[in-house]
This record gives sequence, structure tokens and C-alpha cells, in this order.
Amino acid sequence: MTYNQIVTELRTIMQSHAMIKQVKFATPVEWLSRDEQPTYPVACYAINAGQLNKGREQVFNVQIWFLDKSGAEAEFETDVVSDQMQIAADIVSKLRIESNDWFVDNNINFDVISDKFEDYLAGVQLTFNIFTISNYDACDIPAAS
Repeated sequence: MTYNQIVTELRTIMQSHAMIKQVKFATPVEWLSRDEQPTYPVACYAINAGQLNKGREQVFNVQIWFLDKSGAEAEFETDVVSDQMQIAADIVSKLRIESNDWFVDNNINFDVISDKFEDYLAGVQLTFNIFTISNYDACDIPAAS
């Protein structure tokens, strides 16, 4: 799969969840500084690293944030984190069964986000790898004529 295909598939999977109101391909810092007020809960994601392994294996390092407002005094923080954790678990389940074109880490790390950013947001951030096989072999490199 290509980078673009991974980005598109991740967006499609997250948009299919009934609780997620908006999906953004950007980190929270990026969209909070430039976008209008999003509709919450929001899922945002980034692919900022990876590996080109021996053979045709490609690894994409993915970060996904599941965020919602927790109140100016963080009065809803525990509920928000709990809800976003459940959404994250649903998405991980879909990632693991949705496609035969990739597989994800067996163990996925998460960090709890509390009272972060300017909108009093809380939730969870996942960090994991997607492994896929490139459709292109090293011998398929176009040659100059």
C-alpha cells in the first residue's frame, strides 16, 4: 500500500465510527492553530515516520488522537477519557480486521491526555505501526532513456 492509501483508509475507518464527529489528518497542535472550531469528539492522526525494510515491507508509524472537551475546570475529564478510550478500542478492532493489505502492532501504546491544548481537551493518543508490503519491487524503478 502507498502512503496515500494508508492515509485514506485510516480516514475512512475513523469516519465510520458513529461517535466521531470530525476526522483531521493533522496533529492537534497543527489544526488548533489554523482551523475554525472543530466539532467534537474529534479524531486526528499523523504519519510522521516509518521504515523501508528488507524486501518490500513498509512500516508506517501512526499517531491517532481521540479528543473531546473536558470542561473549563476539567469536570468531565474522567468521563471524556473513558469514552475516548472506548472509541480508540473500537478503531483498533477495525484496524485489525478491516483489511488484509496490512497488519498492526500486537501491542499498541496509549497516553492519556488531560486538560491539554487551548480548548480544555482530554482523551487518548495511540502510537503504533502499520506493516504492509509494497506493490513495487526494486527492479520496477523507472529508468531514464
